[in-house]
Amino acid sequence: MARLARMRERLRRAWDSLRPALRRENVARFVIALALAFGLWAWVEVTNDPEIQRTISNIPVIPQNLPETLVVTSDVPTVTVRIQGAQSQVQALESGTIQATVDLHDVDAPGIYSRRVRVQLPSRLRLREVIPPEVTIQVDRRAERSGVPVEIILPSELPPNLQILSSRSEPQTVTIRGPEQRVNTVARVTAPVQISGQTESFRDTVTLVPVDANGIAVPDITVEPSTATVIVELRVRGQVRRVIPTIVGADRLAAGYELAGPPTVFPSDEIVVEGPESALAAIPYLTTTPIDVTGWSESRILWDIPIDTSRLPAGVTVDPKTVNVSIQVRRAEETRTLQGIPILAVNVRPGTIVELSPTTADLELRGSSTVLEPLKPGDILVFVDLVNADVGIYQLPVRVTLPSGVQYERVTPEIVQVTVRTPATPVPSPTP
Repeated sequence: MARLARMRERLRRAWDSLRPALRRENVARFVIALALAFGLWAWVEVTNDPEIQRTISNIPVIPQNLPETLVVTSDVPTVTVRIQGAQSQVQALESGTIQATVDLHDVDAPGIYSRRVRVQLPSRLRLREVIPPEVTIQVDRRAERSGVPVEIILPSELPPNLQILSSRSEPQTVTIRGPEQRVNTVARVTAPVQISGQTESFRDTVTLVPVDANGIAVPDITVEPSTATVIVELRVRGQVRRVIPTIVGADRLAAGYELAGPPTVFPSDEIVVEGPESALAAIPYLTTTPIDVTGWSESRILWDIPIDTSRLPAGVTVDPKTVNVSIQVRRAEETRTLQGIPILAVNVRPGTIVELSPTTADLELRGSSTVLEPLKPGDILVFVDLVNADVGIYQLPVRVTLPSGVQYERVTPEIVQVTVRTPATPVPSPTP
């Protein structure tokens, strides 16, 4: 008790010594000084680190609190936010620190919902605007379906020496999960298999793809398991060789005609050759029996042209024994040079005079002889387009208009100098 009494006595003496200083005028001075100090601090802060605004786009919106039995099926749009704060904080802000969300806790059934976007910013930053303030979200019920069949997708075109004997997948059915509407559109799950490069039966692990009845992939579907093992049994026959057509008489086509390019074998220029490996190694390619094109003046398709087997080693066979060949013939092209063709000026501005330098051009033309031989300079238009150019000196490209079936290889010169001026005003003669 004595100790407590001494403590009270000390507190009373301290209060007695402080009370004279806490007169009304002293308290007022203290409050004013405190306000001035705060104002000075605020002024310094604003001067050294002023407030600015900043617009940040493409902020992703995250749906939250959706019941586990439902799933968002639409693409949630991004938003643009406008924020305000101290310059140092605003400029250092990264878009990843901004969180935009929509609360879906009250959604309990599939449908389309509009919800206000909530934006959370780092401390001391203020949100001024969200664009758009609301987003529309489509929600569906989660669904699951088991026993969906796996369909192996094999290439439509195979090397001619390969034959698929059988194919199967492990597993043969799978389970799919996802939005109910999309689960209902899945008709099957495909397992695409690549045969290219295979020379014997093989096993391959492929990723499964859910598709609808039209074979179009259905998005947002989870397949379990996501992969399947595909076993393909192949029969390999011999080796593949390319067929090159043998053409004779290409230099004796009808006058004025030429081959448009090498002849082609279709639908494929590859055939199967079978026999001893040592014999096949000596056969780099195969040829057809000779095709005589003497006197041809048009393109032709030839069916069932025999493969030339006369020089094949003993014991070597080919399949198929004939091929189809396409031979394209066109009129032979030649070149011709026309010199001194006048260059015209078109679209000249009224009231101006145009001078060209040079005034003529030379043309190197290409086309069939039947088109080039009767061609005259009057059949060709060589010009520069002034497009109502004002007075001045210009460097303009030379343009050429040609008859059908004629092409120009080059025009010389390609650029001409064009001077546009006004006519000189005549000086009146003095009267006597």
